[in-house]
Amino acid sequence: MPHVNITSSSSGSNAGSCGQLVEYLEKENNLKAEQKAELWFNQGRDDLRPYEVRQGIDTNTAKLKQHEAKFYLVNISPSQKELQHIGNDPQKLKDYARGVMAEYAANFQKGLGPDDVKWYGKVEYNRGYKWTDPAVQQGLSQRGEAKAGHQMHVQIIVSRKDSHNQRLLSPMTNHRGQGKSEEHGQKFGQFNRVGFKARSEEAFDTQLNYRRELEDSFRYQNTMSNGTTQEKVSMTLELRQVDSERQAQQQQLAAQLRQVEQLRQQQELARKQELSQQQEQTIQQEQKRSRGLSLGRS
Repeated sequence: MPHVNITSSSSGSNAGSCGQLVEYLEKENNLKAEQKAELWFNQGRDDLRPYEVRQGIDTNTAKLKQHEAKFYLVNISPSQKELQHIGNDPQKLKDYARGVMAEYAANFQKGLGPDDVKWYGKVEYNRGYKWTDPAVQQGLSQRGEAKAGHQMHVQIIVSRKDSHNQRLLSPMTNHRGQGKSEEHGQKFGQFNRVGFKARSEEAFDTQLNYRRELEDSFRYQNTMSNGTTQEKVSMTLELRQVDSERQAQQQQLAAQLRQVEQLRQQQELARKQELSQQQEQTIQQEQKRSRGLSLGRS
């Protein structure tokens, strides 16, 4: 499943300017020539510069107090298998990120569309080990060491205010439309982070024509990590059923392939026999012709 999560920031506080975070996310560009720099993108553009990102976020903070969050960071990290499916194509990943942010907007239950959210994304191609990674804790890798394989992912800075600098959009709220006042829901919106992750996965599968196995799905992993005992049992039984059906399909496919191979072998044998007969006929005709010529000379 694509790893999609929302945090305050990976660099400094999100209660002030986003400049420090923008600078941090430019780290890969600092190792490239300017003409090869990876530019930022949003809903409609692929050619945004860092100063445009800072200005866009930092000026979209109407009525927010000094200590309040001004922006959030959305991380979108497909798995190795998913990256392989899209051919490690950064443009396809950008298009998927736009789909994720459309889900982000809709998840507030305020009737928002993709153009109602102010955000800026950047594709990154490398990822280093963190101290929390098992490989680091086991001494197999060092903190900061580059991970092997395709590590392409997207980091998105999204404003806490909508693109019109009017409505407050708080993805860290726990409001679900119940348990608090209607006024609270209207102010902060409703944001179901579990639902957001599930729909982001659905967007990948639909948008990029990806066939996802049950054990690789968010529904399976979330249930096995956070579900009740009964939910985990039901999910285990469902996976067994899926595995059984998968094995039956594989056996059926193997039988069909055997039939195709047997037919191919039969056709090849028939072709060889026909060729042998043709060669035998040619030899017999040559022998008859030779005997006729011999009799004619005598």
